[in-house]
Amino acid sequence: MGDRPHVVVLLGAPGAGKGTQGMRLRARAQIAHISTGDLFRDAVRIQSPAGQRAEAYLKSGQLVPDQVVLQLLEEYLVDIETVDVCLDGFPRTYQQAIALEELLFQFNLSIALVLHLYVADSIALERLVDRGRPDDTIETARHRLKVYHAATEPLIKHYDEAGLLSEVDGSGDVEAVESRVWDVVERALCR
Repeated sequence: MGDRPHVVVLLGAPGAGKGTQGMRLRARAQIAHISTGDLFRDAVRIQSPAGQRAEAYLKSGQLVPDQVVLQLLEEYLVDIETVDVCLDGFPRTYQQAIALEELLFQFNLSIALVLHLYVADSIALERLVDRGRPDDTIETARHRLKVYHAATEPLIKHYDEAGLLSEVDGSGDVEAVESRVWDVVERALCR
């Protein structure tokens, strides 16, 4: 997509389709898709130190502490610093965004685009329950949406004011959403 690696941030409520669209973006644009949720599920599965710390937070629907997420991202970025990166699920707060900028600076990277996939809460809840993960009960899903809205809405405003935000309707079938996402990515990164 260019000479210097790009960093794309995918924002959206749990169930908005970030993981699906991140994987499709990886396949279509040869971009490294980093899902913090997947990274933590893997860490919990193998019971790594970060996974053990994160497990209680994930089960209760709370956000994993920033320092744990940043440590995991740093270890991952060491291996892929020369390719485009799509961050899925991080940052979620303004404070995390600032910490992420500092981390990316260490790798001579910066955020090129923030894609906000938005869907109605009713759609997000339906998708979360349908995917059948142990941490996606209806009660936990409702709590995660409430936490998401409280923590992430100021972040969306921050990225909008920075001129990095593009809103993408995440409702509808996967292919239609992918087409909308790709239109934005192509305009922003493939100039």
